[in-house]
Amino acid sequence: MPQTPSHLWKILPTPQDEAWGLYVTAIGSGEDPPILSGNGWRLHFLVRGTVGLVMQGRRRLRLEAGEVVLLDARGEALLVPEPRTTCRIHFVDFAGHWMEHWMGLGFFGALPRVIRTGFDEHLLGLIVRLVELARNQPPDAGRMMGGALAHLLARLESATRQGSGTGKQRELVQGAKRLLSDSEWDRTGLEGMASELGVSYSWFRRSFHTQTGFTPQRFRGLQRLDRACQLLADSSMPVGEIARLLGFSSQAYFARMFRKETGLAPSIWRANQLRRG
Repeated sequence: MPQTPSHLWKILPTPQDEAWGLYVTAIGSGEDPPILSGNGWRLHFLVRGTVGLVMQGRRRLRLEAGEVVLLDARGEALLVPEPRTTCRIHFVDFAGHWMEHWMGLGFFGALPRVIRTGFDEHLLGLIVRLVELARNQPPDAGRMMGGALAHLLARLESATRQGSGTGKQRELVQGAKRLLSDSEWDRTGLEGMASELGVSYSWFRRSFHTQTGFTPQRFRGLQRLDRACQLLADSSMPVGEIARLLGFSSQAYFARMFRKETGLAPSIWRANQLRRG
């Protein structure tokens, strides 16, 4: 049976939210999201690891971090974590007549649809916004979530039309992301990484930025931040041990970088998460 996600917020839409035409019914993150059931759609955003997309009567697809999957709740597609790997997936369940209208016009194409967005900071920011609204539930949160979701869907639809670069670029970036995901990777070794991948450093850096929207260093930093947040929220591991596990040179350096990205010290961020449950 699927495990409970690390974080899950179920949203009960109001009649006004449903009349608005696009509304979120659940949002969460974890290694093994629950099975989607009922009406509507789900977005999966794979932020770490690899998973298999299993569809009835079709070949299994292997998905990498930085890819988004749009699923129809009435379909029979599942995301299955790869054996002996650790993954993290954000997901958003939603419904509404506006999505039915867009699908009827042919936007997004046949489902399930895999969209290779890379680690687009605007998409990640919209997901963070949805989580904040789901957690805090301000007045009219449902319609505000619908607005953020519409923006997110527009960016994804644009990505389906623009494509994601040449096959060589995609292959190179996937290889680089696997190397950058290794906590033992030396952050000063980008030229050596480019050499290992068989390309020049300038071509490597330019292609990586084109595919993901980030430099390799920035990509690595965001991956480590996501993993740090998970460990701080879901474990009792000391901050110093987390810093060592993620490859930081010292606890002080880890704390400084964490505060730069989140505005809070790791210990304060963890305490806030515990208070929120």
